[in-house]
Amino acid sequence: MLTLLLNRFPALSRRRMSGGLILLAMAVVAADLLGLPVDRTWAGAGYWAAAALLWPGLARRNRIQALLLLAIGGLCLAWSAWQGAAVDVGRIVSSNSGLLSMLVAVSFLGLVSRPAGESEERLPRGRRAVLSTLGAVHLFGSVINLSSVFIIGDRLARQGSLSREQSIALIRGFTAAAFWSPFFAAMAVALSVAPGAHLASLWLVSMPLALLGLGLTFWQLCRQQGGEAAPVGDFTGYPLHPGGIWLPALLAACVLLLHQLWPALSILAVITLLAPALSLLVLFGARRSPLAALGRLVNGRLPQMGNELALFLAAGVLGYGLETLIAAWGGTLPLQGFGALEASLTYLATVLLSLLGIHPIICIALAGSVLAPLSPDHTLLALVFLSSWAVGTSTGPLSGINLAFQGRYGVDSFRIMRWNLSYLGLMSVLVVLAIWLLAALLGVD
Repeated sequence: MLTLLLNRFPALSRRRMSGGLILLAMAVVAADLLGLPVDRTWAGAGYWAAAALLWPGLARRNRIQALLLLAIGGLCLAWSAWQGAAVDVGRIVSSNSGLLSMLVAVSFLGLVSRPAGESEERLPRGRRAVLSTLGAVHLFGSVINLSSVFIIGDRLARQGSLSREQSIALIRGFTAAAFWSPFFAAMAVALSVAPGAHLASLWLVSMPLALLGLGLTFWQLCRQQGGEAAPVGDFTGYPLHPGGIWLPALLAACVLLLHQLWPALSILAVITLLAPALSLLVLFGARRSPLAALGRLVNGRLPQMGNELALFLAAGVLGYGLETLIAAWGGTLPLQGFGALEASLTYLATVLLSLLGIHPIICIALAGSVLAPLSPDHTLLALVFLSSWAVGTSTGPLSGINLAFQGRYGVDSFRIMRWNLSYLGLMSVLVVLAIWLLAALLGVD
């Protein structure tokens, strides 16, 4: 019905209107981050309206997946409300508006990320390209988060999509930073539940886990042949030289500086504010019209975000629905303590739930409340949370990174899950060993 109604309007008009709504919605979120008296619900309404306008042009699979997420989330919310739980309509409307605004902000970087002559530059190939791509997305991702994936991914996606090997390298290289990066949302969530964690002790095992994850990915990409796998010699990667890394390096430096000057802002918020400002400044310095660039963005890249809008908005409804459902159920676990065995089981349960489409942030919130009466060691608990985030989000079909890949590059999130199952299994063995090692070092029984 919605598709038939919208098809009465010219597609070009719908695209222009949706691009303007997306830009305005991001501006509302940016104003909220700056402390201005605005209601973020209006940003959510703008994103929903833009998604509706772009709905007829979405891939059929993405529409089915979005409708399924909405249906499950809606049923969870309805059941929770029937049980007496409070349901915040504003939260439903504005769900994931912060993350979507960061994605919109990163789109500004496309206005300046391809200097003259870059399109003709020969990108590196082979084993060295695998290493340079893994290193670039991991290092920059540890500071500027998800934006690093899109800066590098947009450079590699010459025909609008990425290969299996490129997708694996970008996703695993990025998510491995969750093991240790203090700028990752994973660290913020983990330390909010386990504020007493000792970072030096945590990094003693989490940083080697990140290196092992990168090494395992490099080994698998170089060894796998046949089927969907392509020879490593055909791998086209991201160059690690000044011409290829100046933009993410500049953004990373600015993010670090602004985060130090304004520590109350999250890294996601800093990028949302900084990426558009930095891009417009570069355009102004290059004597290129910022208004003309904004026009290209509104008429070009932003209307192409329909898949991302639909999937993230629907996933936000699902996440909120599961959160209210879990809160309505409540419950406790029959445990007497929290040692290496309990920590390992918590990690495995969280990763399994990630495969079922539940984001680790929901599992962490639930585990934190259930395990709190046991007075667990916060350093051990933080390792469990960071590891489940690092491994679970790389594999879970409904994680933010995998949904973003599906929306931006057309790589199906369930195919990504299948590609990363072997990685999940091998890394889980290493994580469990690391949990037992840390428990022994901490003297936890």
